[in-house]
Amino acid sequence: MRLIFGTILVLVGVFGAMVISRLLLSARGGREAGAEGGLKALRIVTMLLVPVGALMIVSSGVRMISAGHVGVALLFGKVQAVALHEGINLVNPLYDVVQMDTRVQRHQAKYDAASKDLQAVHVEMVLNYRMQPEKATEVYQRIGPNFASIIIDPAAQEVLKANTALHVATEILQQRPKIKVDIQRDLSTWLAKYGIEMKEASLANIRFDPAYEKAIEAKQIEEQKAEQKRYELIQAQRQAEIVAAQAKGQGDAAREKAKGDAEAIRIRGSAESEYNQKVAASLTQTLIQQRYLEKWDGKLPQFSAGGSSPGLLFNFPMPPAAAGRP
Repeated sequence: MRLIFGTILVLVGVFGAMVISRLLLSARGGREAGAEGGLKALRIVTMLLVPVGALMIVSSGVRMISAGHVGVALLFGKVQAVALHEGINLVNPLYDVVQMDTRVQRHQAKYDAASKDLQAVHVEMVLNYRMQPEKATEVYQRIGPNFASIIIDPAAQEVLKANTALHVATEILQQRPKIKVDIQRDLSTWLAKYGIEMKEASLANIRFDPAYEKAIEAKQIEEQKAEQKRYELIQAQRQAEIVAAQAKGQGDAAREKAKGDAEAIRIRGSAESEYNQKVAASLTQTLIQQRYLEKWDGKLPQFSAGGSSPGLLFNFPMPPAAAGRP
């Protein structure tokens, strides 16, 4: 556009100056002083158009590409093979340059799919992607600048359907990380064929039909109740095991105590028997008499001669053997 406008200015300036110069010569021959002054001023204006137009023509060969972009050069609608990189580029003034963004872009959309058991799955996906700079001319030529809606949406839809069809509905939420990795891998392979690099694919939200979600919620509640009952049963079993262990411990302790008491009685009886035997073995007749004399108070037993009337009393020493009799 600048080239065309600059060329027009140059042509207008050149031809205008020529025409005004001829008119100026005619005005001098006719001695028209007022007209001559006006023509001189007009000639100066037309001559100024020439450098302005020339500057525009020159500037049309200098193109500035913004950071994070590449330029696709078009010559009469034909895409040139080499893309223009960011910064200042000297190009053919006849080129039309279209800038394409190579920075990471964010694409968010909702897609519908089905599970292996034919349950409807509604997924909101967030895709981070970028166009490969070296493929910019190919992308523009084969797809166009709106490649996101042309390539990414159909690819994401098909890849999602292919992966959700491998899992039943109950597995989709449980295996969400694995499904996310599989979708990102398959989508990267798909888009790479078109010069688009997939950076990250996220499953922002996964939903099912309302009726199925209610059924899942009810099932989860029942599973939680069953899990609670199982937990309570395990706790009761553990408590019973603890009580049984305590009772067994107490019984073992009582049994061991009884064994200890019986053993103590046996040892004590054995010791007393052994002691008595030793004492009995050490009690000779002489020792018994000596013990008797040590305890005798010096009084002799008294005996009467018989009858009811008092008679004679005799004191006889008792033999030592009779001391132990009653």
